Amino acid sequence: MANDKEHFKIILKEVKRHLEDTETSKLAHWDAAATYEKRHKLYIGLPATILSILLTWLISTEFKQSGISENIGIVGYVSVLLGLIVSVLSGLGTFLNFNDLAIKHRTAAENYHSLWRDCKNWQTDFPDESKIGQSLQIVQQYRKRLNEINRDSPQIPKWAWKSVDKQRKEGSTRYKIDQIKDKNTNLTTTEDN
Repeated sequence: MANDKEHFKIILKEVKRHLEDTETSKLAHWDAAATYEKRHKLYIGLPATILSILLTWLISTEFKQSGISENIGIVGYVSVLLGLIVSVLSGLGTFLNFNDLAIKHRTAAENYHSLWRDCKNWQTDFPDESKIGQSLQIVQQYRKRLNEINRDSPQIPKWAWKSVDKQRKEGSTRYKIDQIKDKNTNLTTTEDN
């Protein structure tokens, strides 16, 4: 029995490491996904759409006014310039692929979050060493899942890693139910598993 207690403590430590790993990685991936999505929409998609609309309007008004004439005028040059910019933005959108990166990071974050929730709730199923065999199997499954998620996830940019501490301070991974208010000091702390 004493051996089971020690083994259970080791298993619990591994679950806590998985909990920390998944929390850190999911926050970084969510930040990367949000940033890449914003870049795609604001820096490529929105300007390309607005300029395409403007280009279409300029070309249609130029043709309405003079038909297809050899004297293009300033509107013609602006149309050519806008067409070039729209083409460059479209090419950049394909080359930089921010939208695809955002989707990959969001998928990774969701996978980490799923495992994080399993680790967070692990002690509900295994409060003590009475189910040591099952708890060992589950933690080994968690380890395998974590390795698979790590393997399949895109590289997290350095700037996304830096956002993790800020997100934690803002309470993005804390539940109100896990917070304990000390009646003597009136301070709120987070309950650890």
